[in-house]
Amino acid sequence: MAEIPMSDAKPMYVHRATVWFDELDMLGVLHNARYAIHVERAMTSWYHSIPDPDPSDAYIVVRHYDIEFIKPFTTERGELSVEVRLERLGTTSAVFAFRCLSRDSEGAEIEHARGSRTNVKVSPGELRPVRWSARFREVVGA
Repeated sequence: MAEIPMSDAKPMYVHRATVWFDELDMLGVLHNARYAIHVERAMTSWYHSIPDPDPSDAYIVVRHYDIEFIKPFTTERGELSVEVRLERLGTTSAVFAFRCLSRDSEGAEIEHARGSRTNVKVSPGELRPVRWSARFREVVGA
């Protein structure tokens, strides 16, 4: 597996969610497919937190998704935090890094998974790559 680039920069967004019993597999571990859903919810929540977004920037497709599982999440009704940060911004694509975390009983951070996700902005209908808006570039600091 290729190493997933992670910067030391602070996340641009942190999404907190509850993990419910029906997300755990037969071993009591958060099912691997559920991580992608929690990351998707974090990305969507981040986008909806942008003041005055350009609606065209919501038209995206996921080009690539890479995840490394580090430590199983085993807490029913536990809090899972998903940190998201922009790693690279291209003309039509954006690579986001993410980490899925929780805290132990002492408050120490536990990293459960990390990865990256590449979004490509597309035109509605044709689904052809198109440039990010000036507003999007402003929001992400590009």
